[in-house]
Amino acid sequence: MEAAGHRLAAEVEILCARPASLAMLDLVEEAILVWDDLSGHLRDAYHIARTEPEGIIDPLLCAYSGLCDSLDLDPEEVTNRLNRLIERCHYELDISGYIDLPSG
Repeated sequence: MEAAGHRLAAEVEILCARPASLAMLDLVEEAILVWDDLSGHLRDAYHIARTEPEGIIDPLLCAYSGLCDSLDLDPEEVTNRLNRLIERCHYELDISGYIDLPSG
């Protein structure tokens, strides 16, 4: 699981070297959801894991934040996308350090 997570993060990094697009943002959302599912196995094997699940999700969330900034999305759209993403995740997704949600 760890190797798959690292490869996923590396692929997202390569993807984000291209000009930002909404399709790219959709792919990063899918990568976050895939890692969310895989990370459950890593959490279950905490006694033998060499990587914390956050070590993979952090670069994915950084890429997501960077794409949102590059695309200059409306704050309401960012909030809606994040809410849908968080609802689809099985494990707690802490986005507070990566993306500032508009207040109000």
